Amino acid sequence: MNLAFGDVRYHRLKFFSSTLGVALLIMVVVTIGGIIRGVILDSSTLIESTGADLWVVQTNGAHPEVGTFGPFVEISRLPESIYHAIAAIPGVADASPIVTAWEHVPQMPRPTWLMKFMYINALLNTRTMVKPRWMAMPHAQRFEVVGYELGKIGGPPVIVAGRGIEASHYEIVADVKTGFHVGQRVRLGNFDYTVVGLTRNMVGFTADPVIYMSLRDAQHFLFQTDPNLLRSERAVARQQAADLAATSPRLVPALTAHDEARLANTLYVNAIAVKLRPDANAAAVAAHIHSWEHLAVYTAAQEVNLQLMGSNRLILFQLSLFRDILVLIAGIVIGIIIYTFTLDKVHEIAILKLLGARGGVVYRMILQEALFMGIVGTLVGSALELLSEPYFPRRVVATSGDIVQMLILMSVVAAGASILAVHRAVRVDPRSVLSTG
Repeated sequence: MNLAFGDVRYHRLKFFSSTLGVALLIMVVVTIGGIIRGVILDSSTLIESTGADLWVVQTNGAHPEVGTFGPFVEISRLPESIYHAIAAIPGVADASPIVTAWEHVPQMPRPTWLMKFMYINALLNTRTMVKPRWMAMPHAQRFEVVGYELGKIGGPPVIVAGRGIEASHYEIVADVKTGFHVGQRVRLGNFDYTVVGLTRNMVGFTADPVIYMSLRDAQHFLFQTDPNLLRSERAVARQQAADLAATSPRLVPALTAHDEARLANTLYVNAIAVKLRPDANAAAVAAHIHSWEHLAVYTAAQEVNLQLMGSNRLILFQLSLFRDILVLIAGIVIGIIIYTFTLDKVHEIAILKLLGARGGVVYRMILQEALFMGIVGTLVGSALELLSEPYFPRRVVATSGDIVQMLILMSVVAAGASILAVHRAVRVDPRSVLSTG
């Protein structure tokens, strides 16, 4: 009979309760790794799914050599007509104007039980840190709007329900995290839109779900002046025209026409997504576009970097460090448990030695128990993490590679943690069992 399994059965309650504690610790480690991967995916999915090789944005006025960090991180505004010129550059397969904006609706998705628990837990943990109403649950949901030219790159990469946008106006495709359903009417800005399709895992770098609409709808939605503000600006323009009529009446018609054109103009975009031909030189095309002084160009990797190492870099650094600390703690916990088990078995180890058992038998028993605890704890903890993933409010993704990596790591940690226990077993004197008691 295997001594390790026999000892585990004899101390099953103590052993398995300790293994469960290790499993919960491993679950936290794997979950933090999944959160890190989720942050990375949130920062890259929208850009990667567009399929663009280059992103053209407005330059930075103070630093024209670097440009703005738009269109997803910083404000960028370009005339829509620019994309026609970019599409004509040799090596460019497609150039698509993109409009991005943030909007909200007074409708929150139904919270999961985990979300409710996390909110209550947050309230309890921050009760001495916040002032009244700082932690009130919002009743409006924020999301990112992406407008694209139908038939060009930039639209939803996959439709999981319904269909894609076919009409040039008043149709949207929403991510399932918005809680919208196909056929639902949603009020955005000054118009009602119909949800014709649903996509999945399309979120911005802030984890807000994405809503796709046609370019024209997005331009009206983002750049069209609010009716109340428009009336106010027109009143100001009329007053200016009246003042000007007294001194330069000939300029009044031109000034009025200019103001009306300015207020009505919505033909702007936030970026141009550029798809290159397979044989194109990306650096040469980017240099050509950048030679126009009012344009800046980023590769897809650089655009992801602006999001990942911009707003999300600090949380990535902190989570990665905290994950490493937890792995170290897990190793220490396993080492302490195995060492404690060995101390409890000093009498049995002395009997084994007295009966002629070789030292290797004792060593294998301790090592096997340590490995068993590390492997079972990792598998149970990983299974608990995978089962809880769908209930987290923000994307958490743990892959099989992450679990295998954790298995190998915890096996090494468990084997290393058993060294102290083996050292203690070596010092057990077989004659101690013959002591009078």
